Amino acid sequence: MDNLISKLKTDPTCKVEKSVPENQINYWKQDWKKSYEIKNCLSHEDLEWLTDLMYRDHTKRRVKKNGTLHFWVNNEKIKKKFYDKWIEYIPELDYNAPWEGNFVITSTPYNLHIDTGRSDWVLNNECIPSKQMVIPLYVCHTNKTLKEEEKPEAGIAIFKNRFIRYGTNFCKDDTKYETDVFDSVYNYSNLVCYNENGKIWNVDWTKPFDNELRNKYFDHYSKKWLEGFELENIYNYNRGNIIVFDRCQAHSGINFQKNKVTLKAMLALMTTKKIK
Repeated sequence: MDNLISKLKTDPTCKVEKSVPENQINYWKQDWKKSYEIKNCLSHEDLEWLTDLMYRDHTKRRVKKNGTLHFWVNNEKIKKKFYDKWIEYIPELDYNAPWEGNFVITSTPYNLHIDTGRSDWVLNNECIPSKQMVIPLYVCHTNKTLKEEEKPEAGIAIFKNRFIRYGTNFCKDDTKYETDVFDSVYNYSNLVCYNENGKIWNVDWTKPFDNELRNKYFDHYSKKWLEGFELENIYNYNRGNIIVFDRCQAHSGINFQKNKVTLKAMLALMTTKKIK
């Protein structure tokens, strides 16, 4: 019975890992830049429209084993409503290319991964992964030590490490961890990593991650997973803001549970660009 609510008909029955075609690699690199946050970009009315879309107009939904809820909607509705506004801030947006993504409600922090999509979907649509947008909707918490105007940390960490490969989880040496959709990498020694400028980054995959940062933000998963990764920025979830980064950038939730955050909701949009 659990599979009836945790699986979708569109989920692959088996994972077939494909490499990015050689002739597409330079296209992936074209628009890379540092992550950033667009502050006060969405009004209360905008966010209520999105929330209403999530609850009342989703086309499919599932509940993962950890309790995370995913809601899928017609992303064309989001594109039509906000494209003209967002293109001012995110010039890489391509109106003629499809947008992936879904709404998320979760009480569990996400692990280390990239959201570059499934190879079959990307290749069939003749597009490449472009920008990712995370739009916070609300955060629930029981942290009574905060003043009324203060907000607990409940956000997302973006890393400098970029990868030209389809959706991947990074879980060094932990072969018990996997997902039913994307690839999971347990041995980092053969990973090809890129800098923001598109050049191959000769990463030392045995270099420990900063212990203080790890204990503050990422102790919800093994410290080995972060070996060789370098933090770019951490963005808290602030209603009205949009967090933007390259889809090929590794990212992770922070351990918001230790800040007495009980639930958070967001829209995670993954845009694409048509190959010209």
